[in-house]
Amino acid sequence: MIVNDILEFYRDICGERVLILVSTTVDGLCAWKILQSLLHMDNVQYTLIPVDGKSHLESAFRTHSDQNTVIVLIDCGGNINVSEELEPLPDSQVYVLDSHIPYDLDNIYDGDVVKVVIPESFDLEVPRYEDIYEEDSENEDEPNRKRRREEEEEEEDSLLPRKERWKRKREELLFTYYELSGYNLSVSLMIFELAWKMSKDNSQYLWWAIIGVTDQYLNCKIGRDQYVTTCGTVQQHVQRLNNHSDSTSVNQMKIKYSNELRLDLYRHWSLMESLKHSSYTASRFRIWTSKGKKKLNEFLADMGLPLLQCNQTFQSMDMEIRREVCGWIEVTAQKYGLDDISYGSFELQYGFKNKYCAGDVLQAVSAALTCPTLDTEAAFLRAQDTLNRSNEKLIHTGIEQSKALCCSLLNQVQAFIDMKQVVCTGPFVYAVIQEGVAELEVFAHPSRLLRLCRYLSEAYCATTRKAAVLPFIIASALPLDPGMRQLRS
Repeated sequence: MIVNDILEFYRDICGERVLILVSTTVDGLCAWKILQSLLHMDNVQYTLIPVDGKSHLESAFRTHSDQNTVIVLIDCGGNINVSEELEPLPDSQVYVLDSHIPYDLDNIYDGDVVKVVIPESFDLEVPRYEDIYEEDSENEDEPNRKRRREEEEEEEDSLLPRKERWKRKREELLFTYYELSGYNLSVSLMIFELAWKMSKDNSQYLWWAIIGVTDQYLNCKIGRDQYVTTCGTVQQHVQRLNNHSDSTSVNQMKIKYSNELRLDLYRHWSLMESLKHSSYTASRFRIWTSKGKKKLNEFLADMGLPLLQCNQTFQSMDMEIRREVCGWIEVTAQKYGLDDISYGSFELQYGFKNKYCAGDVLQAVSAALTCPTLDTEAAFLRAQDTLNRSNEKLIHTGIEQSKALCCSLLNQVQAFIDMKQVVCTGPFVYAVIQEGVAELEVFAHPSRLLRLCRYLSEAYCATTRKAAVLPFIIASALPLDPGMRQLRS
């Protein structure tokens, strides 16, 4: 069943103890932070369980669902048959808020138990009920039965009976519907719009929604056109909240739109290291080769940047260079084929000292959320604390962890390419991280492995053009340490 009015969803969960299962994604975490604040305002009791994968979702649901009649799935559950695989009780209500598409049709056409929350603004195209589910002739009224008999009499001479043609059409519709997967509206932005409709929104909620949207774009879950459209919606909320805020307060939160470079953590690193370790520039320069390093130096020379300035931290660069370097990079990048070196993003200003970019906070939160030395619950709670703007120490810790991950990514990509461990079999390309590799534990989390797969795919396609249209598969051995987080399907 589809619920288009998100206010209806919130009204239904108020007054009940709610079981909330949240996927361990940055978008899901940001959505939960907003929803958690709303539940606290209305004194709604809840049980929170972060879930990391389908098997974890199934076990957590079966363990706790009998204690709660209202269950909310955040950024998970949309593309599985909830009634069949999770087996909710007949008197329960399961609300699904998920950005993964396509949704399972059984969830959409389920009678009363499963309810998929989809805003009216999202154009959802699903097959009609009668084209997928065969109606029971005994429940048809007399006019429908008469029309059915007439159709059957007309089709007696046809090559295929009506039922057979219906089955073939059904198979074609299902194949078309489930053929491609993707993502729709960010779940965190969906929950923010709930707060806005309830007149309980603020700049903090909007900032969390911005991080969720940025996570979708930078992790290639949505395309540039969809991201630009979403940013237009976010910008309207930014202007509205900034106009209503107290501009005289020193500690007032201010969000502003800005152009951001696709360079990982360059504000917290040196410009040289950021250019070397960002997947976008490293794969296009082929930074792991001597020619690639030479090309990077030529890129910096074209901008007139001294290597002394590039090799020191960004905050230590000359004031004039620091102020103008982003514009110089955007202009020079076009000469080197880096057409998408910049994208529209948002910055948060809190007081005179604290200034954060959405991409940098995303990196810090993601590093905490995917930390391989912590279990799912501990990593989720640490990432949740990292989202709070007052926890500067955790943010800086997450940034340092993210910088270490960027170095590991480049080292692993270079090792794959130098040792020719990327294999093109014809229909697909694959690579395997073998046991005993030093970086094995770093990529124990599926999200980190997926990031390595995208990075390696870009790097390999830069050297082998014909592989650009082929699927890329990466596999990893399980960590040897039993205390490490294991891959879940």
